[in-house]
Amino acid sequence: MFFPKVENSYRTSQAPLGILSIATYLNANGHNAVICDRFFSKDSVEKLIKDNKADIIGVSVMSHQFIKDAIEISKEAKKAGVPVVWGGSLTTPAFEVVLASDYVDYVSLNEGEETWLEMANTFDKGEGFENVDGLAYKKDGEIIRTADRDFVDLAKLPDIDWSLVDVKNYFQKSYGYEKQLVTYLSKGCTGRCTYCYNPIFNRSTRRARPLEQVIDEMCHLVREYGAEGFDFSDDTMFNTRDDVVAFCNAILEREEKFCWSGYLSFGVVNDPEGYELMYKAGCRSMIYGVESGSPRVLKSVRKRNRLDNVLSNVELCVKAGIVPILMFIIGFPGETLEDIRDTVELVKKVKGGAVVFNYYTPLPGTLVYNQLIEEGKLTPPKTLEEMSQTNAFEGLFDNYSAVPTKDLVIIKKFMRLRGMLTPVGDTKSEQMSMIIKSTLQSWSGRGFSQFVSTAVKAVVNVLSTFTIFLHPKIRKKYGLYLNK
Repeated sequence: MFFPKVENSYRTSQAPLGILSIATYLNANGHNAVICDRFFSKDSVEKLIKDNKADIIGVSVMSHQFIKDAIEISKEAKKAGVPVVWGGSLTTPAFEVVLASDYVDYVSLNEGEETWLEMANTFDKGEGFENVDGLAYKKDGEIIRTADRDFVDLAKLPDIDWSLVDVKNYFQKSYGYEKQLVTYLSKGCTGRCTYCYNPIFNRSTRRARPLEQVIDEMCHLVREYGAEGFDFSDDTMFNTRDDVVAFCNAILEREEKFCWSGYLSFGVVNDPEGYELMYKAGCRSMIYGVESGSPRVLKSVRKRNRLDNVLSNVELCVKAGIVPILMFIIGFPGETLEDIRDTVELVKKVKGGAVVFNYYTPLPGTLVYNQLIEEGKLTPPKTLEEMSQTNAFEGLFDNYSAVPTKDLVIIKKFMRLRGMLTPVGDTKSEQMSMIIKSTLQSWSGRGFSQFVSTAVKAVVNVLSTFTIFLHPKIRKKYGLYLNK
């Protein structure tokens, strides 16, 4: 099972939880699954396939940025005559594009534990996968999708076998601690945001792992590998305040001490006591998906945020000692100059929180994506090579808003500069220090040539941030000033 690499990535790779869970499940049921993280592996795909005598190749493709390397992996596998299966949140809605290539045989749809076990059992019997639920494949030029598979009961999944990867590769810096690992408490979200993968992949359903299993896993990673904290990759960690209290109390009952962070929806915790309990249980940062400061935009994308909760939650976080991290998206279809101004004005009122801006990128299968196609504003890619050109982390490829592209670029650069210079929590230097440490850690683990190429690109990006001062009219239009 391969986790593709991302060239020139600024980030330390996070543990590939999806294939870790699938591989653990396969091995617990009598099979032999091996994981290769291409971020760190020095061996070629050809050598890995040969040395492991691979019967089936799995490739995890979670976003556009993984496609290029996933293609290279798959081409090598096909040369070796090994069937290739892609899976992940991106490939499920885009399975037809994936199967249009001649180097992917199957797409595992939605979550993959049960599907992969059935494939492995079927393979051992010498049978084909045509009757395996949860798959898409091409036969005689026609794309076939088998029956959807029910969600797996998370309580029936074994403890994740972290020995399948080199755990120390995945330590990241975070607020208040040095060795953070990514894990998960739950899958899915009850939201129905029109731009998000969740309604397709998780059917707007949230399911949680058994709480004791999660806490046991955290304690094991602290004892065995020296982990100091955990970042939960959940779409949302908790549904209710009672969930928060149960989680925090379960941690406080243990002897091991560690920190944690994750995603939280506004309104789940709205009182000082709740945030103080979270801090006492080890919470040091919390991510909130604000997306926009415009009520009109939030309504148009079905984001269930009450903007009056934003600043109050930020204040409660900071007072409790927790760093709030606010995520925004600019360039939504139909977003106007006034909508952007509303967002900028909201950000100016944020005190003590970190702010991150990203461009809107249409995700295959989402409601907004399909609407853009119907309106003739978006031509869907026909090949994986075309699809790989869309990378939300690299830049703004298509602008579907009513705001000029240059304006969006300057706004994002301004917010990047503001983020580097604005104090978070109780300290003025912690955010910049953490960014530098994390970046250097990420570069150092990728080899000298990768270090140099990534460093050069990073320096160019940082320097380009200061080009905002060459556009005073745009800055004035949106009020992009650091001291106002």
